[in-house]
Amino acid sequence: MNIQELKKNSINVSDPTVVCWPRFDDEEEIIDMSRIGLEFNGCYATNNSTVCYVVNKEVFVTPCTREAMDIIREAGLVKRRFYVPFSNGDYPKHEKAKWDCLRSLASESYRRDYEIDSARWCDEHGIGKLSEKTLERCFRIPYDGVQVKRSRYEDIVFPATNERSLDISASDRIGRFCTNNGKVVFVHYDGHTYVTKGYWILDELRRAGYKESDLFVPFSNGERIIDPYLASQWEQISKK
Repeated sequence: MNIQELKKNSINVSDPTVVCWPRFDDEEEIIDMSRIGLEFNGCYATNNSTVCYVVNKEVFVTPCTREAMDIIREAGLVKRRFYVPFSNGDYPKHEKAKWDCLRSLASESYRRDYEIDSARWCDEHGIGKLSEKTLERCFRIPYDGVQVKRSRYEDIVFPATNERSLDISASDRIGRFCTNNGKVVFVHYDGHTYVTKGYWILDELRRAGYKESDLFVPFSNGERIIDPYLASQWEQISKK
């Protein structure tokens, strides 16, 4: 993708644009970026995972992905500070569907980048990838978490990392495992969090370079998965 293609995957706000604010009952506002187009030609600004950039005095907005930023920098645009539309929950009224699609694609790219970065980090630190056969006997915690119930209380169990970016917190947990009451949780080579029943997996984890650490162990204190499909997946995992 080049800068011309990126422009097609952006919202053009060169002309006055109607913006809606969901947190204010979709209150509408008209933004005029013409001054930005003149004053910051050849520049870009970022805010809250959103980038606004100016090319030939035209102003564009798109989600701030790794690919988009590479293209913007390769095009020679200079970073500056100015207003970034759609970076605080607002959206373009007449192009909402396109903006929602761009954000969805961006979220997918963040997850792919995270997996790539996790694998690279593991390679650099001597942490191996477990076999597919082993992973088939494990339950992967969904990106959005899994709702559980214990006694009268409900909660959501999330992955051990945010699975969005390889920050310090994530790198401290990748390649780690923990046990409790016959359950084992570990953060795999791909950056995802897995749980299994029984301690059969421990030798393989240690051989692959995984270290024991203080992680929360899901489903090890009587929690019951509420979603029937996910509950069925967990039930099908047998102890060795």
